[in-house]
Amino acid sequence: MIRIAICDDEVRTLRDISDRFARYGEKNGQKLSIDQYSQAKELAAQIRTKDYQIFILDMLMPHMGGIEIGQMIRKRDEQAVIIYLTSSMDFAYQAFGVFAQRYLLKPIKEKELNEAMDFAVSQALLMQKALHINTAKGIQQILYQDIEYVENAARALHVFTIDGKETVSRLLRNSFEKDMELLLENEDFIQTHKSFIVNLSHVRLYGQNQMTMRSGAQIPISKSRQAEVKRGYLSYISCGY
Repeated sequence: MIRIAICDDEVRTLRDISDRFARYGEKNGQKLSIDQYSQAKELAAQIRTKDYQIFILDMLMPHMGGIEIGQMIRKRDEQAVIIYLTSSMDFAYQAFGVFAQRYLLKPIKEKELNEAMDFAVSQALLMQKALHINTAKGIQQILYQDIEYVENAARALHVFTIDGKETVSRLLRNSFEKDMELLLENEDFIQTHKSFIVNLSHVRLYGQNQMTMRSGAQIPISKSRQAEVKRGYLSYISCGY
């Protein structure tokens, strides 16, 4: 189940977006829970108690706007998808610090909304996926969204997560690439080196020879992979604009 919050003081727009998401869920066989809010303060009161993966926010609303709501969301959740509805792209720069993934200009075009829904749902599903690691204590489950990077060292997986923890697997029976095959199918992850895979959503600085992660860890980019990593990184960040 993916939980979605839609907030817009224009009732017609609110119902239209909600109906379109509902039809999208039915068409794609995806279970969606959609809550509608006509006032930003109503949503603000629910952010701490309801676990939404997707937020559709009108940028300009009376009393409390979408930017303020976005800031509240980001203090609690860095991974939730935020999509802004706006009557003018002149206001988009105000949301820079909120790291919104999409901006939809009103009146909203069907093609652009469909693309935004595809992106939002795929990201929400990614948040629910997990890597299963066979450790000395048993099988441990780590959500993809929590993985900062994975290192192959001494024939074992070392999974580093955004909470600063390191999980170490038993000795690998297969190659690093084989064991990480499913992880690498996700566009958030890319192999930078024969021994490293990074989560692009947690990269803070990209350089030709290395990536600096949110924890400060510096992950090498091998010469043989520099062109591939560059293409993958630029493609990934371009999807956010």
